[in-house]
Amino acid sequence: NDDKKNNKNDSKENNKNDNKNGKNRKLGKTFVKRAKTIHNHPDNLTPEQIQQHKHYSKQRTTKLITTMAQALLNPLQDDFKIGTIGSSVAAGHDNCHYDSYESQLQRTLSSIFLSAGMNLIVQNAGEGGGCGDSHENQVFCITHNVSPDVDIIHYSWTY
Repeated sequence: NDDKKNNKNDSKENNKNDNKNGKNRKLGKTFVKRAKTIHNHPDNLTPEQIQQHKHYSKQRTTKLITTMAQALLNPLQDDFKIGTIGSSVAAGHDNCHYDSYESQLQRTLSSIFLSAGMNLIVQNAGEGGGCGDSHENQVFCITHNVSPDVDIIHYSWTY
């Protein structure tokens, strides 16, 4: 029982230290952990990094358009598959399946693909990040989480 009191006191002391050194911020009468800085936010980028971002963004857009056009023009391809990985937000946790990002994506784009004679399949491989998982290590399991014949892989890792 004394151990529990000591742990509780240690925890309070750590929180006080975090409050003093700026790791926490005051919200009303309580302190909450300070959010992480987004390092790739446009306000934090140099002009060269912004130019590089625009270049890669154009390359990705061109690749996406080319991939979709090739699939739509291929007479042997009946399905267009989008595989998604991501956090619990992508998985649809704390939300109903109907409103998850992937379900909305499929509902939004299906009619476009159907008008071209192709089925759209969106595979949801979102996972909760509670086990220390992140977008940085989830990419190594893509072929295990979504089918290996997906046309596009997309990730959404937000909280």
